[in-house]
Amino acid sequence: MVVLLNLVAVLAFFVKGVVGFGPALFLVPLWSLFLPLKTVVPATALLLFIANLPMLALVRRHLVPARDLPAALAYALGIVLGTPLLLSLPETALRRILGAVLLVFAGWIFLRTRPPRRPPRLDRREQLRLVLVGFSGGFLVGLVGAGALPFLIYTAWRYPKDEARALFTAVFALGTLVWTASYAGAGLLGKDQAAIALSALPGMLLGLALGQAVATRLSPEQFRRALGILLLYPGLRLLLGG
Repeated sequence: MVVLLNLVAVLAFFVKGVVGFGPALFLVPLWSLFLPLKTVVPATALLLFIANLPMLALVRRHLVPARDLPAALAYALGIVLGTPLLLSLPETALRRILGAVLLVFAGWIFLRTRPPRRPPRLDRREQLRLVLVGFSGGFLVGLVGAGALPFLIYTAWRYPKDEARALFTAVFALGTLVWTASYAGAGLLGKDQAAIALSALPGMLLGLALGQAVATRLSPEQFRRALGILLLYPGLRLLLGG
Protein backbone atom coordinates (compact mmCIF):
# COMPACT_ATOMS: atom_id res chain seq x y z
CA MET A 1 0.00 0.00 0.00
CA VAL A 2 2.76 2.48 0.93
CA VAL A 3 4.55 1.80 -2.36
CA LEU A 4 1.36 2.50 -4.34
CA LEU A 5 0.71 5.70 -2.39
CA ASN A 6 4.21 6.96 -3.14
CA LEU A 7 4.19 6.02 -6.82
CA VAL A 8 1.03 8.09 -7.31
CA ALA A 9 2.57 10.91 -5.26
CA VAL A 10 5.67 10.98 -7.48
CA LEU A 11 3.49 11.39 -10.58
CA ALA A 12 1.19 13.97 -8.97
CA PHE A 13 3.94 16.18 -7.60
CA PHE A 14 6.06 15.89 -10.71
CA VAL A 15 3.12 17.58 -12.44
CA LYS A 16 3.01 20.26 -9.74
CA GLY A 17 6.76 20.85 -10.01
CA VAL A 18 6.45 21.46 -13.74
CA VAL A 19 3.27 23.54 -14.05
CA GLY A 20 2.50 24.63 -10.47
CA PHE A 21 -0.86 22.82 -10.15
CA GLY A 22 -2.42 19.43 -10.67
CA PRO A 23 -1.49 17.04 -7.83
CA ALA A 24 -5.03 16.62 -6.52
CA LEU A 25 -6.21 15.75 -10.03
CA PHE A 26 -4.03 12.64 -9.81
CA LEU A 27 -3.88 11.89 -6.08
CA VAL A 28 -7.63 11.83 -5.47
CA PRO A 29 -8.82 9.69 -8.42
CA LEU A 30 -5.84 7.29 -8.39
CA TRP A 31 -5.75 6.79 -4.62
CA SER A 32 -9.52 6.35 -4.65
CA LEU A 33 -9.10 3.31 -6.90
CA PHE A 34 -7.97 1.39 -3.81
CA LEU A 35 -9.17 3.57 -0.88
CA PRO A 36 -12.56 5.18 -0.01
CA LEU A 37 -12.96 8.68 -1.42
CA LYS A 38 -13.88 10.10 1.99
CA THR A 39 -10.53 8.82 3.30
CA VAL A 40 -8.52 9.96 0.30
CA VAL A 41 -9.74 13.57 0.15
CA PRO A 42 -8.70 14.62 3.71
CA ALA A 43 -5.34 12.83 3.32
CA THR A 44 -4.79 14.70 0.06
CA ALA A 45 -5.63 18.03 1.70
CA LEU A 46 -2.99 17.52 4.39
CA LEU A 47 -0.32 16.39 1.94
CA LEU A 48 -0.99 19.35 -0.37
CA PHE A 49 -0.73 21.79 2.52
CA ILE A 50 2.71 20.42 3.34
CA ALA A 51 3.76 20.52 -0.33
CA ASN A 52 2.67 24.12 -0.91
CA LEU A 53 4.99 25.56 1.72
CA PRO A 54 8.24 25.08 -0.27
CA MET A 55 6.45 26.04 -3.49
CA LEU A 56 5.76 29.52 -2.07
CA ALA A 57 9.50 30.10 -1.70
CA LEU A 58 10.10 29.05 -5.31
CA VAL A 59 7.59 31.55 -6.78
CA ARG A 60 8.04 34.41 -4.31
CA ARG A 61 9.40 36.84 -6.95
CA HIS A 62 6.10 36.69 -8.86
CA LEU A 63 3.70 36.98 -5.93
CA VAL A 64 1.34 40.01 -5.96
CA PRO A 65 -0.61 40.34 -2.68
CA ALA A 66 -3.33 42.61 -4.13
CA ARG A 67 -4.02 39.99 -6.81
CA ASP A 68 -3.35 36.77 -4.92
CA LEU A 69 -4.93 37.40 -1.51
CA PRO A 70 -8.55 38.13 -2.62
CA ALA A 71 -8.52 35.05 -4.88
CA ALA A 72 -7.04 32.93 -2.10
CA LEU A 73 -9.65 34.06 0.46
CA ALA A 74 -12.49 33.38 -1.99
CA TYR A 75 -11.02 29.96 -2.79
CA ALA A 76 -10.82 29.15 0.91
CA LEU A 77 -14.46 30.23 1.45
CA GLY A 78 -15.54 27.98 -1.42
CA ILE A 79 -13.79 25.04 0.21
CA VAL A 80 -15.54 25.68 3.53
CA LEU A 81 -18.96 25.78 1.86
CA GLY A 82 -18.30 22.78 -0.38
CA THR A 83 -17.00 20.48 2.35
CA PRO A 84 -20.42 19.72 3.96
CA LEU A 85 -21.55 18.18 0.67
CA LEU A 86 -18.67 15.71 0.86
CA LEU A 87 -20.21 14.50 4.12
CA SER A 88 -23.79 14.33 2.88
CA LEU A 89 -23.55 12.98 -0.69
CA PRO A 90 -23.16 9.22 -1.30
CA GLU A 91 -19.78 7.83 -2.45
CA THR A 92 -21.14 6.87 -5.89
CA ALA A 93 -22.36 10.40 -6.62
CA LEU A 94 -19.07 11.93 -5.49
CA ARG A 95 -17.09 9.57 -7.74
CA ARG A 96 -19.21 10.45 -10.75
CA ILE A 97 -18.87 14.18 -10.11
CA LEU A 98 -15.10 13.77 -9.81
CA GLY A 99 -14.99 11.71 -13.00
CA ALA A 100 -16.88 14.41 -14.89
CA VAL A 101 -14.53 17.09 -13.54
CA LEU A 102 -11.48 15.15 -14.73
CA LEU A 103 -12.90 14.67 -18.23
CA VAL A 104 -13.78 18.36 -18.54
CA PHE A 105 -10.29 19.26 -17.41
CA ALA A 106 -8.72 16.85 -19.92
CA GLY A 107 -10.84 18.35 -22.70
CA TRP A 108 -9.81 21.87 -21.74
CA ILE A 109 -6.14 20.88 -21.86
CA PHE A 110 -6.50 19.71 -25.47
CA LEU A 111 -8.47 22.79 -26.56
CA ARG A 112 -6.77 25.59 -24.63
CA THR A 113 -4.93 28.41 -26.36
CA ARG A 114 -1.43 29.67 -25.65
CA PRO A 115 -1.04 31.84 -22.51
CA PRO A 116 -0.68 35.60 -23.04
CA ARG A 117 2.66 37.37 -22.85
CA ARG A 118 1.48 39.97 -20.37
CA PRO A 119 -0.94 39.74 -17.43
CA PRO A 120 -4.18 41.79 -17.44
CA ARG A 121 -4.34 45.14 -15.67
CA LEU A 122 -5.07 44.56 -11.98
CA ASP A 123 -8.17 46.70 -11.49
CA ARG A 124 -11.34 46.07 -9.49
CA ARG A 125 -12.95 44.13 -12.31
CA GLU A 126 -10.02 41.78 -12.55
CA GLN A 127 -9.98 41.30 -8.78
CA LEU A 128 -13.71 40.50 -8.89
CA ARG A 129 -13.17 37.93 -11.65
CA LEU A 130 -10.42 36.26 -9.62
CA VAL A 131 -12.70 36.20 -6.56
CA LEU A 132 -15.52 34.56 -8.53
CA VAL A 133 -13.38 31.89 -10.18
CA GLY A 134 -11.49 31.34 -6.94
CA PHE A 135 -14.71 30.75 -5.01
CA SER A 136 -16.21 28.37 -7.58
CA GLY A 137 -12.93 26.45 -7.85
CA GLY A 138 -12.69 26.13 -4.08
CA PHE A 139 -16.28 24.90 -3.87
CA LEU A 140 -15.48 22.04 -6.27
CA VAL A 141 -12.38 21.17 -4.29
CA GLY A 142 -14.35 21.10 -1.04
CA LEU A 143 -16.94 18.85 -2.67
CA VAL A 144 -14.77 16.20 -4.36
CA GLY A 145 -11.18 17.00 -3.39
CA ALA A 146 -9.99 18.10 -6.84
CA GLY A 147 -10.96 20.14 -9.85
CA ALA A 148 -10.60 23.87 -9.23
CA LEU A 149 -11.51 24.15 -12.90
CA PRO A 150 -12.96 27.68 -13.12
CA PHE A 151 -9.91 29.11 -11.37
CA LEU A 152 -7.36 27.04 -13.28
CA ILE A 153 -8.92 27.72 -16.69
CA TYR A 154 -9.30 31.47 -16.12
CA THR A 155 -5.80 31.95 -14.69
CA ALA A 156 -4.07 29.94 -17.40
CA TRP A 157 -6.06 31.87 -20.06
CA ARG A 158 -5.34 35.36 -18.69
CA TYR A 159 -1.84 35.14 -17.17
CA PRO A 160 1.65 34.25 -18.48
CA LYS A 161 3.29 31.09 -17.17
CA ASP A 162 5.30 32.56 -14.26
CA GLU A 163 2.50 34.79 -13.00
CA ALA A 164 -0.06 31.99 -13.31
CA ARG A 165 2.22 29.60 -11.43
CA ALA A 166 2.67 32.12 -8.61
CA LEU A 167 -1.08 32.78 -8.44
CA PHE A 168 -1.84 29.04 -8.34
CA THR A 169 0.67 28.53 -5.54
CA ALA A 170 -0.50 31.45 -3.40
CA VAL A 171 -4.17 30.51 -3.69
CA PHE A 172 -3.57 26.81 -3.09
CA ALA A 173 -1.30 27.50 -0.09
CA LEU A 174 -4.05 29.30 1.84
CA GLY A 175 -6.70 27.02 0.37
CA THR A 176 -5.02 23.82 1.53
CA LEU A 177 -4.58 25.25 5.02
CA VAL A 178 -8.32 26.00 5.22
CA TRP A 179 -9.12 22.74 3.44
CA THR A 180 -7.20 20.71 6.00
CA ALA A 181 -8.72 22.62 8.91
CA SER A 182 -12.24 22.15 7.47
CA TYR A 183 -11.84 18.38 7.25
CA ALA A 184 -10.35 18.24 10.74
CA GLY A 185 -13.27 20.25 12.09
CA ALA A 186 -15.75 17.99 10.29
CA GLY A 187 -14.15 14.88 11.79
CA LEU A 188 -12.86 13.63 8.42
CA LEU A 189 -9.16 14.08 9.15
CA GLY A 190 -8.00 11.58 11.76
CA LYS A 191 -5.01 9.38 12.46
CA ASP A 192 -5.62 7.10 9.48
CA GLN A 193 -5.81 9.96 6.99
CA ALA A 194 -2.76 11.68 8.52
CA ALA A 195 -0.81 8.42 8.32
CA ILE A 196 -1.63 8.11 4.60
CA ALA A 197 -0.46 11.67 3.94
CA LEU A 198 2.76 11.29 5.92
CA SER A 199 3.60 7.94 4.34
CA ALA A 200 3.46 9.62 0.90
CA LEU A 201 5.97 12.36 1.82
CA PRO A 202 8.94 10.62 0.10
CA GLY A 203 6.99 10.41 -3.16
CA MET A 204 5.93 14.04 -2.80
CA LEU A 205 9.52 15.26 -2.33
CA LEU A 206 10.86 13.14 -5.18
CA GLY A 207 8.10 14.27 -7.53
CA LEU A 208 8.65 17.97 -6.74
CA ALA A 209 12.41 17.62 -7.26
CA LEU A 210 11.96 15.86 -10.61
CA GLY A 211 9.35 18.38 -11.74
CA GLN A 212 11.56 21.35 -10.90
CA ALA A 213 14.50 19.72 -12.70
CA VAL A 214 12.60 19.47 -16.01
CA ALA A 215 10.35 22.54 -15.69
CA THR A 216 12.54 24.68 -17.94
CA ARG A 217 13.40 21.92 -20.42
CA LEU A 218 10.02 20.44 -21.31
CA SER A 219 7.66 21.92 -23.89
CA PRO A 220 4.62 23.18 -21.92
CA GLU A 221 2.20 22.27 -24.72
CA GLN A 222 3.49 18.69 -25.03
CA PHE A 223 3.38 18.29 -21.27
CA ARG A 224 -0.21 19.52 -21.00
CA ARG A 225 -1.34 17.12 -23.72
CA ALA A 226 0.28 14.27 -21.83
CA LEU A 227 -1.64 15.38 -18.72
CA GLY A 228 -4.89 15.30 -20.65
CA ILE A 229 -4.24 11.73 -21.80
CA LEU A 230 -3.32 10.59 -18.29
CA LEU A 231 -6.56 12.03 -16.87
CA LEU A 232 -8.84 10.21 -19.33
CA TYR A 233 -8.61 6.76 -17.72
CA PRO A 234 -9.39 7.72 -14.08
CA GLY A 235 -12.04 10.15 -15.30
CA LEU A 236 -13.87 7.53 -17.37
CA ARG A 237 -13.55 4.90 -14.68
CA LEU A 238 -14.97 7.15 -11.97
CA LEU A 239 -17.77 8.50 -14.17
CA LEU A 240 -18.91 5.19 -15.61
CA GLY A 241 -18.02 2.91 -12.74
CA GLY A 242 -19.41 5.05 -9.99
